[in-house]
Amino acid sequence: MENVLARPRTFGASRTLVQIGALLMLVMLPALGVLRIDLARGSLMVLGRLVNLRDFPVVSGLAIMLATAPLLMISTIGTFWCGWACPQNTVSEWANGLTHRLLGSRASVDVDGSGLEVAPSKNRIANWISLVARLVAASLVLGVVPLFYFFPPDVVWSLVRGGDQDQFSAFIYRLYLVSAGAAFVDIALVRYFLCNYACLYRIGLYLFRNERATHIAYDAARSGECAKCNYCRVSCRTGIDPKLIKKFERCINCAECVDACNRLQVRRHGGGPGLLRFESGTPSASGRPASWVDRARASIGWHGLLFFGGCALLAYGLGNLPH
Repeated sequence: MENVLARPRTFGASRTLVQIGALLMLVMLPALGVLRIDLARGSLMVLGRLVNLRDFPVVSGLAIMLATAPLLMISTIGTFWCGWACPQNTVSEWANGLTHRLLGSRASVDVDGSGLEVAPSKNRIANWISLVARLVAASLVLGVVPLFYFFPPDVVWSLVRGGDQDQFSAFIYRLYLVSAGAAFVDIALVRYFLCNYACLYRIGLYLFRNERATHIAYDAARSGECAKCNYCRVSCRTGIDPKLIKKFERCINCAECVDACNRLQVRRHGGGPGLLRFESGTPSASGRPASWVDRARASIGWHGLLFFGGCALLAYGLGNLPH
């Protein structure tokens, strides 16, 4: 009987669930009134409370939180956000997978590439129509999401159901068409171009990222086990060598290389850990990994203090709002 305990952990299914959960949260936050800009009233909806823009503690606390949260994430989880929860990466990954299934395993139609590349055997009108139709359908769904951040859910659902067509609903409908059009351009052409050249989080990674953030680590002491093996590099979504990841590498911590190495260990040796793993923090003076307390203290920094200060200011402001 196969030793189940010898099987290394895989991350593929877990990452998919996290990506789906992040997309759902993107919709649920405004739909449940956790955070929404109410254009009709010129106010904010925060944790179910209607907040006037002149309520300084609430607005200031929220602004500090939103400004420092990315910095806190950069110094702790790093590109883990990119590979596991970023909506842009998720939809780009889906669009790439769809393109590869319909136009070839190495097909490319996005602007961040060497031009249009299509497998000759799959360069058929039916495949192109299927690709465009699915991208349009996805864009029509994605176009609804931004509306939840500016209008109450009942107004948005009324638009989806084709409710009363007054002047206000016509205005929302035009915004929806713009949003859906932008979503189509994004998933059809832009994709990872936005991540690589225009993402503010990526810019923050270059400016504030440190070695203590979560990253892929390679067990160099066992390098003899992967001689002449490029399985992890072939599996990498970003085309880098996971064994030689640098501080400013474009690794997104998707763990595809970790799973690939683990599968190879099962195939070659029947199980056991691979040579790649997630790691955070830097080793202590004794050579052992730093404790989670030490990692947290080293990673939080000034931006962490500002973030928690913003949380306290927001809580104070919400607690003193008139009922």
